[in-house]
Amino acid sequence: MSTIEETLGDIGIPDPAQKIYVTLLKDGEATARTLSLRTGITRTSVYDQIKILRGKALVVEKLVGNATFFAIGDTRQLSLLLTDRIDRLSSQQDSLDETLHSLMNTSRFSQPKIRFFEGEDGMRQLMKDILWYDDITLRIYWSYEKMLHVLGEDFLLWFNERRKVRDIPVKTIWGSTEKNKTSIFDDGEDVERRYFSRKDAPTMSYILYDKKVAFISSQKESFGFIVESAEFADLMSMQFDTLWGVAKK
Repeated sequence: MSTIEETLGDIGIPDPAQKIYVTLLKDGEATARTLSLRTGITRTSVYDQIKILRGKALVVEKLVGNATFFAIGDTRQLSLLLTDRIDRLSSQQDSLDETLHSLMNTSRFSQPKIRFFEGEDGMRQLMKDILWYDDITLRIYWSYEKMLHVLGEDFLLWFNERRKVRDIPVKTIWGSTEKNKTSIFDDGEDVERRYFSRKDAPTMSYILYDKKVAFISSQKESFGFIVESAEFADLMSMQFDTLWGVAKK
């Protein structure tokens, strides 16, 4: 029943009411006294929890003779409530993303100059920082195989789709000649790719955007960091442009 209890929790049903709902689902209709005996919840509290469940149309009340029984309503109601909750959260997230995104673009409030990230989840969060910005071109030195292992193909494909939605173009240099590999940035009108092949090519990658440079290590060291500095970004831009000039199409 854990999935049902988790779902009830997701739609705001407290633990005691969850226990009553699951008991009614398993054992069938019951009076408040019977529910109290089955769940260990006081009879007074049972009525309070039933009120919550009835308010969500999850439980119905039946009068049989002089006794009041409670039973599960239409079981599809739980699924409908969860769907409604997901829809509202999705709308709320979109509104929040727009508000925060606008704030980031209009107000460069004080942030740490260097932020460190550890582990695969941390480096995925590092990549998501890029998606906050408008009117940028990503300039990337990309160690394809190493980044595929540390970030995962599913995440990279997700990132690329979000990048396209935000109209963020890419200039990327791959430290390999694997021209058939296109898991992150497919070549197209918004992507320019060149290759800088050498036996001892670095395993770390970096991404230039806005006034920031993000560095991502291989899975072996599993860390990353973002440096926010106009001067440092200019220095790395010069290095990237030099590599771009000698890299092959």
